[in-house]
Amino acid sequence: MKRAAIRNLRAAMSLGALLCLTACAAPGREPPTLSTRVSARDVTVLLSGAGIRRGDRATLTLFTPAGAVHTEGRATQGGQLSLNAPYARAGLTPFSVQFGGQRLGGELRLQPGAPITPLTLKVGARGVRVTQGRPPALVLHPLDDQGNVTDLPVDILIRRPDGVNLRRRVPVTHLTAWSFLPPGRVTGLMRVVATTGSAAGEVGEVDLLPGPARQLRRDGDLYRDIRDELGNPVTPAEAITVTGRDGPWNAEVPLTPVEGRARSPVPVPDGAQAQAEELR
Repeated sequence: MKRAAIRNLRAAMSLGALLCLTACAAPGREPPTLSTRVSARDVTVLLSGAGIRRGDRATLTLFTPAGAVHTEGRATQGGQLSLNAPYARAGLTPFSVQFGGQRLGGELRLQPGAPITPLTLKVGARGVRVTQGRPPALVLHPLDDQGNVTDLPVDILIRRPDGVNLRRRVPVTHLTAWSFLPPGRVTGLMRVVATTGSAAGEVGEVDLLPGPARQLRRDGDLYRDIRDELGNPVTPAEAITVTGRDGPWNAEVPLTPVEGRARSPVPVPDGAQAQAEELR
């Protein structure tokens, strides 16, 4: 009887302890819902739910290209907890939230702000021949005040020395807006202006230079009206070589045009031919 009573007492104590553990254990929390808000300078993640109590803490982690960014927050009232982190890089950014032993996650998409003045134009090259096959190009990275490349289209205006104005709207693709700049056929200074949104940039300039000499008129040892293949007068930077025969010798006579004229320093052989070459 005594042994049976002891066994019953132990069983009753074990059952009471189990009931106490079940009743005293904290009930599981419902996962909170997440909502996000982004601005040009920061991001906010809001946790909402009945399981959030005043004083509860949570940690927000942004997984950025420069590394993880952490911030902590505490609930100032039941049912809501706000986490804020300064961050201004445009694009898609994953994030996670640690709260009450739970891990929640999502993604933030930050849009770039409005483009700002001045726009920096990159024009290459600054001097080109009007006779060369490939025109110069304009490259532009329009930025907002946080250094993000904006996605508004760019309007390009070209003012050529022949009086022709060219306009074109180009999109921003792969963080770059670019376009070739057709130089036309007339030498002089070509100016380029770019605008996007309310932002404007500096004026880009390209020197349109004549091509190598292709046309010239000979008057004895004097060569007149020296021009490129498009009819533009050549510049003093061009060199012309007159080739011919002087008895048994092959003769090459260099000429340097000045204001469209060049005089040979020696008698030019009969039947000589002029050949233009480009000084580099």
